[in-house]
Amino acid sequence: MTFRSIIIGVSCGLYAITIGSLAVAQCDISQTKCALNGGKCNIKFKNKTGDSGGSDGGTSLQQNSASQAIQVKARKSNGDKAGNKLVIQLEASKTMNMDKKAKKNFQDIRLSSDNAPSMYKSSVMSCQDIVAVLNGNGTCKVFHGTLKEGEEVKGLLGYQCDGGNVAGPVSKD
Repeated sequence: MTFRSIIIGVSCGLYAITIGSLAVAQCDISQTKCALNGGKCNIKFKNKTGDSGGSDGGTSLQQNSASQAIQVKARKSNGDKAGNKLVIQLEASKTMNMDKKAKKNFQDIRLSSDNAPSMYKSSVMSCQDIVAVLNGNGTCKVFHGTLKEGEEVKGLLGYQCDGGNVAGPVSKD
């Protein structure tokens, strides 16, 4: 065996490992209740940033009012958006079709301010939370809050989902 064949073999092995690890980073929704039942896998997001209470249960945030339009964007593992983003005005709601996002190999969902992104910190909904929401009723409220530990944070978005009983962020990391 020549040195060149060893290098080619090692290179192919590293390529396969890299491709395999990229596939793991994708959010798999194929085993959710909606996918297994042949239905549409959607999440309905409600903009509750103008409310001063009621949506912060299970998070590390204390909800307060900071009315704003929000962006909901499914992201790939490199941070690029996977398909179109939703812009949701105050007190409105929009539905994200997760089947379409899965075809674009999404990893998570980022919730951010549409009109003042430098003033309000964003939040990321993990794949684990997305799967739990799809196994529940598929409804999430996005709200504004500050850390409950007393440390003031200027504008931090959080989420509380009825379906799947998930909420975030749960820590300040």
